[in-house]
This record gives sequence, structure tokens and C-alpha cells, in this order.
Amino acid sequence: MDKVSLQINLAPGDFLYARHILKHQLSILAPQVDEIILTVETKASKGRFSGDWAVYRDQLTNFIVNEVQNQFNARIVWVDYSTSAKRLVGNYFFGGEDVPEKDFRGGPYYAYFYGLLMATNDLVLHLDADMFLGGGSQTWVGEARAFFKKDSSCFIVSPLPGPPHPDDILINQDVKLKLASYTYSLNGMSTRIFMIDKARFRTHKLSLRKPPPRNQAKAIFNGNPNAELPENILSGYISKHQLTRIDFLGSGVGLWSLHPPYRTQTFFDHLPALVRRIESGDLPDAQRGFYDIIDEVCDWSEARSKLKHNRWWKRKKI
Repeated sequence: MDKVSLQINLAPGDFLYARHILKHQLSILAPQVDEIILTVETKASKGRFSGDWAVYRDQLTNFIVNEVQNQFNARIVWVDYSTSAKRLVGNYFFGGEDVPEKDFRGGPYYAYFYGLLMATNDLVLHLDADMFLGGGSQTWVGEARAFFKKDSSCFIVSPLPGPPHPDDILINQDVKLKLASYTYSLNGMSTRIFMIDKARFRTHKLSLRKPPPRNQAKAIFNGNPNAELPENILSGYISKHQLTRIDFLGSGVGLWSLHPPYRTQTFFDHLPALVRRIESGDLPDAQRGFYDIIDEVCDWSEARSKLKHNRWWKRKKI
């Protein structure tokens, strides 16, 4: 269990931010891991997850092949939806059940598990393509690995959600228990960023679940699989087997994550500056302890205006 694979999910629609964020992620994590896998989605989703697929497919491929692969010694893996590949994924994670290709929203499902299976090592550090990293610790992965060694119930380990708050608190997180300074046991899990011990799935399999009735109706209406979100499947697994998720900062500057809640032109235009700002820790006090990038760091007024208009339009139609 000493070696760690870094596995990052990518899709054509990610290109506009992946071209700035991917190297940011790899510059921090590549020196700490034993293997790097870039898992590239090959089957378009429906709805909001399908945006700009054809437009950016070739650009994403050219970017990771020509600018990332050799620089970071990364292995590019194209998600294989063949019957034989699906059987391997289903057997490893679900005890032979057929794995849905997408979740009820049309978001990635099979691609998450395929990426984990393609990792050579049991310990896999997964990131989505839009996750920012702060602190920049070069010892975090080793410290995370130690949690799995000393605690047999440890199943998920993640960087601290949000930059450290001076009062050592987390804002809007479902904290189960504070374990130590800037170290927490959290309920549930997120598929955006996590280190997992996938060896557990060899003996204790996941169970497929349908979403709540309202989301089942959405799946049927939009033509998506009737499948619950992978993070909820994994959260149920943690609860069933009395496992632990640990989020921690680590020693020294530590490592923490930030997530952009929206995608706007302002966000894309300011990405290089935003990466530099996060890497240097130049953030307002209101961001500390909070996981989603706030308005003071990136102007989200465009997104909020669209959301407000969409809610108004839905009420008008009703």
C-alpha cells in the first residue's frame, strides 16, 4: 500500500479551464506520487454535461498529448465502454452488476470507476479537472498515506476543504468529529477530490441504487440512466461498513482545495490570475474555512443573474 496513483478525470468540455488548472494540479502533486493517469471521457453526456463536447475534443487531446504527457510522465487513458471493459469494472466494484454509464443528471458515473480501476496502485488520489489546490505541501501525500496505515477503518482521505481558518473551523461542511488541529472526520464523501483505498472493493462490493423519486422522474424525462450519484453510493458504503473519511491540512503550509461553483466568461478570462492568487494564498478572510470560491475572489454575478432569470422563467411557465 506504499505507492500512490494520481488519477484525474477530463472531458472535452473541461478544456477551457483544464488548460490552466491541470498543470497547476500536477506541479504540486506529481513529485509526490508514483503514477499519473489522465482519464479522458469518450462518451458525451446529455444536458449541461454535454456542453461544447465537439468544439473542444481535439483541443483537449492536443493539449494533454503535446503539453502534459511528457512533461509530467503521465499516462493517458481513454475511457473504454466496450462490453469487456464494462464487465471488468462491474466485477471489481459492484460484484458483477452492470455499471450505469451516467448518473440521473447525465453526469459521469462509469468514468469515475473506470479511472480508479486503471490505476496500478491500491491507493488512488483522484481529482476532477476543476479543482484548485492551495498550500502546495510536498509532504501531504505521504502524510495522507500514513492515515491508511495506522487506522484500519480509513477509507477516504482528502485535503482540507478551503484554506485554513484561523479559528480552525470548517464552514458548511458536515463534520462528524474533529480529530486534531485542522484534521476532521467528515460524513459522506465528494467525488471531486479524494484519496481512496480501492483494495476494499475486492471483498466488499458497492451496491447500485436509484435516486429519490423526483430525480428518477428527471432521469426518465431527460433520457438518462436511473442511477444515484456515485458520491452518494460511496457515502452509503462508508456508513454501512463503518469506515472513515478524513480531511486534513497537514504539516507546514499543508494542502487545501477550492472549487469553482459556476462557469462564466469572467471565470475563464481570469483563470491564470486566479491560479496565481490561490497558489500564493492571496485570499480574503471570508474565503478561509470555506470550500467554494466566493464572490470576492471571482465575480459570479453573471451566473447568479442567469440562475435568477431561470427561476423566474420556470415560475412564469407554471
